[in-house]
Amino acid sequence: MLAMVLVGCKEEGAELRPGLYVDTDLIDAFAGKEIRVGGQASCYTGLQSLSLSCPAWQINEVADLSGQKPVVWNFDYTFVVPDNAVFPQELLVTATDVHGSEMKKAIVMRYVPATTAPYVEGLQKQVAVDFDEATGEGVFKLKTTLYGEDKLKEAVIEIPSENVKETFGLSKREEEFGWSYTFKSKGTYPMTLTVSDRSGNKTVSEHKLIVMKPEPIDEVSDYPYMWAFKSGEKEGDYIFGFYQYMSRKDDYQYEVNVYAESDETAFMFSPTRETNGARKFGESPFVEDRIISVQTEPDYVQGYKPGKGYWGLLIDVREKTIEKWSLNTGEADKSPLYYTADWNSWSFTEMSAGETAYQQVADITIMKGNQYFCFATATDWTHMWRAWKTDEGDFGGWWFAADGKGDGATLPTITEDVKAKISFDTAIEWCYIIVNNE
Repeated sequence: MLAMVLVGCKEEGAELRPGLYVDTDLIDAFAGKEIRVGGQASCYTGLQSLSLSCPAWQINEVADLSGQKPVVWNFDYTFVVPDNAVFPQELLVTATDVHGSEMKKAIVMRYVPATTAPYVEGLQKQVAVDFDEATGEGVFKLKTTLYGEDKLKEAVIEIPSENVKETFGLSKREEEFGWSYTFKSKGTYPMTLTVSDRSGNKTVSEHKLIVMKPEPIDEVSDYPYMWAFKSGEKEGDYIFGFYQYMSRKDDYQYEVNVYAESDETAFMFSPTRETNGARKFGESPFVEDRIISVQTEPDYVQGYKPGKGYWGLLIDVREKTIEKWSLNTGEADKSPLYYTADWNSWSFTEMSAGETAYQQVADITIMKGNQYFCFATATDWTHMWRAWKTDEGDFGGWWFAADGKGDGATLPTITEDVKAKISFDTAIEWCYIIVNNE
């Protein structure tokens, strides 16, 4: 479709040929590719028409401008290269004014194959297949969407241990692809899905089909809150920070930033802030990166181990998935932090450097009855970290007040003097206050 922009017209300059600008003079294309051509035609006395033509591809687009005779006309034309296209070709653009004068420009269209490999959507690297003991079968049902820059050519599924190799012809850029296979015994079966397009691009994705007794996975809810905690830690050792608040990103989805001290550091997730309560989420012992909850067997799930380092985690309790990404610790606040065991005294002590440049630690004694605890950056005393209590539980985060006033950080009531160790990490903006028994 040709778009039109009209401006005023002048009568002088009738002897001049129309001006014609096109935004490209060379187009790389392949059969099925969508092409856009744009530009501008102009003249003093008014335009009569503008046309785009390529007879070999059956392109003959003419815009009749005789009714309004615009001085300037911007055009934008989109077409799809025919499946039987022969290369090279020329797309001829012709601007004609009201006196019949013409200006022509040819755009060369040459064949260049697509370079982007096809994409397979939504197929996990490890897939659990429920095995029915009564029938002696486990049915794997594959349903995915395939995408290509060029039109797709074929998909090949291989399961070597089952002597399976099936080829399926494809013809579109986007294909809904489905397939099923029945296993007769439990086990782990490597599967390869290879997708290719007409330009020769190919994507090979490898998967493990785990045929096993169905896991006792519980139904889930769209919880208003979720918390992360380190598996294996003792909750009683923490004055604050054992449960790390997770932000709700979408229905059934919760996100948190964490620091794993080693490759063995594991995290669990809970909507009830209970390590062994009625509900907790962890990784399946059989299917990697599959987040599940099992109330009947609370020790069935395992802690999720992202590996040593700083990570962002996103869990989807409905889809049973977990995503992780490395955090950019270069953006962490490396300035010194200060703490106080008595907000009212305004007596702050600088924390020492921790294991990384982003951590600050301090050994302190929290006195009986003291409920206030506060941290501030060295450069901005109004920018403080605090913990606070709500009906939903303990939360923590940065708190800013322009006038420098606030209620500090309310902790649980201290019934006796407690020696503790603060560990504050600016990369994840979280604080752990641990009872120091040393």
